[in-house]
Amino acid sequence: MYEKCTAALRMVRVILKDGYMDESTYPCSVARYLPGDEYIYLSTEEELHVFSLDGIYECRIDGPDGPVACTGMLIERYWNEIGNILKFRIQNGFYKNLVN
Repeated sequence: MYEKCTAALRMVRVILKDGYMDESTYPCSVARYLPGDEYIYLSTEEELHVFSLDGIYECRIDGPDGPVACTGMLIERYWNEIGNILKFRIQNGFYKNLVN
């Protein structure tokens, strides 16, 4: 559904008390997503260590029917033959009315 669409990943909240809040937005592309699945696999050119597993992220996807967004957490980050992969778990589903 969203495969090969461009995406942007941005941290919106830190879970750890003294955690680092990264306010950067990182470009990604959707490597895999199945409708009804709670995971999105994102491919990125960024180094994997810049992504914290202790934060809440917003993922904005430029889909075929317009932009959509969701919030969630990074569950895994790893490298494979596709490249740098982030496994993102969706928490509250997608929403279309983006304010910013």
